[in-house]
Amino acid sequence: QTKPDPIQSMGNRLGLGHLWTFGTVPELGVEEVQAISQASNSNKEGGAAPTVIIDVRTEGEYNAGHIAGAVNASFLPPWSFGDRVKALLQGLPQETPLVLICLSAHRSIGALKWLQGQGWLNAHQLEGGMQAWRKKEMPEVK
Repeated sequence: QTKPDPIQSMGNRLGLGHLWTFGTVPELGVEEVQAISQASNSNKEGGAAPTVIIDVRTEGEYNAGHIAGAVNASFLPPWSFGDRVKALLQGLPQETPLVLICLSAHRSIGALKWLQGQGWLNAHQLEGGMQAWRKKEMPEVK
């Protein structure tokens, strides 16, 4: 059994555990996120609430290329991430599926931890982030 990380444990006690952008969180592979992106873009007319794809990279990174249908809520600076993402999720049920994306799957860990702490338990990150997406030469919106 592994010992808990003392820095992360202290951060959790202070309500700042999401600032620790390492660890294990639920993930989806590139192909799964591609299918979600395509379904979300073709199902904007009613039906079940689509998955919300949240790109937590900076605005500049997002504008340079992002997954179709993704909305931007930068994780940086992390202490104000909550305000940015709450505005995007306002009015949605907390059961809404969420996919978080960053460049290398570290910032999205912190963002996902914050969302889980707020009760958004149906959240995943893109495994490997945009680096994995680009390695598989998936389409981007610029």
